[in-house]
Amino acid sequence: MSVSMKSSDKSVVELCEDIIIEILHRLPSKSLARFVCVCKHWQKCIADPSLVYSCRSQRWSPHPYMIGFFCQDRDFVEEFPDIRFFFSSSKSSEVIDGSLDESVNFLGRGLYIIASSNGFLLMAEDLRYQRAYYVYNPAMRQHLSVPVTPTSCGTFAGIGFHCKVDDPEKDVISFTIVRFESLYDLVSSVTIESFSSETNMWSTIDITLDVPIRVILHRWTKSASDGVIDGVFCWFDALSQFIFYDSVNTRLWALQLNPEMYALDGQCLGVLGGDLYYASCYVADITLWYLESNIRSQDAVWVRKYTANLTDALVNYCPCGLEADVESLYIHPANLHIFYLNINGRIISFDSEKNIAELLYDYGQRDYLLFAFEWHQWPRLL
Repeated sequence: MSVSMKSSDKSVVELCEDIIIEILHRLPSKSLARFVCVCKHWQKCIADPSLVYSCRSQRWSPHPYMIGFFCQDRDFVEEFPDIRFFFSSSKSSEVIDGSLDESVNFLGRGLYIIASSNGFLLMAEDLRYQRAYYVYNPAMRQHLSVPVTPTSCGTFAGIGFHCKVDDPEKDVISFTIVRFESLYDLVSSVTIESFSSETNMWSTIDITLDVPIRVILHRWTKSASDGVIDGVFCWFDALSQFIFYDSVNTRLWALQLNPEMYALDGQCLGVLGGDLYYASCYVADITLWYLESNIRSQDAVWVRKYTANLTDALVNYCPCGLEADVESLYIHPANLHIFYLNINGRIISFDSEKNIAELLYDYGQRDYLLFAFEWHQWPRLL
């Protein structure tokens, strides 16, 4: 370390690179996300994976922190989509600061959120006839334009979006997009379009189905997949059936709900730890099921995990009871005991283990789709 004097008689301390790196290692990730912009040297110290003492390789964590939800108006009647953000708990706001782009207005014009995965958003300029997609990291404010698709979908498309880290030491993600048109008529074949960031190309696959199916995915049910397990994308459609696409073996099939799993109120899928879960809300009870059989088996075996009653926890939010109040339901992507309920325009978290509820967001009479956002120990790069 050396000290130099300026004409103002104020000392300027010059630190060697080893000390700078040691200091950077001790900073929280939200500070590092800002400091990459200080100068080229700091950016190199923080972000260059070739450095022996790379901060990123030491700070990366495979276990994300559930930070909150981006929400988007289901109506889409406005010229630009109404996108908002809220934290998943009161403590979540302490993990991240103003570096998060909550408006996702990175192009200076309105875009629609199509899907979310592993801390990234898939966005498009249109809901119908989609051809141009963008992958966006709102923590790093970094986006990537996906090559335009060869064709456009005339209806709402079923979208699969999956981001993963291939090399933790580099912490650079790769992603896959799959899509197909909603099948309003009974069909025996379907065309799947797939994009891989590794090849930077779209490919098209025509699949002959073992059993004819109908698939209705639209803006009211969120056309994005609910998760990916070993290359199998999973959806829950408006016909209350499970849709699976095996991207490894190029197969698409549907599974019907067991009669005891059906519910008139909120229903949803979730993936945690490589397992598939299904939750349903009927009157004042939430029931959680998990898929015991192999994800690729067409003879699904669902097992009831538990049933939790909401009455006591939600008495302050629903004094007249819960009948017909739960409009939609979401499973916490990292905790099977936490649910998010859309009740009369209010998002309420419910912890079934502690039997407590918390009001997270109140958007009045508007109805929103929710897209989970996960914050990693180090914000991942495209």
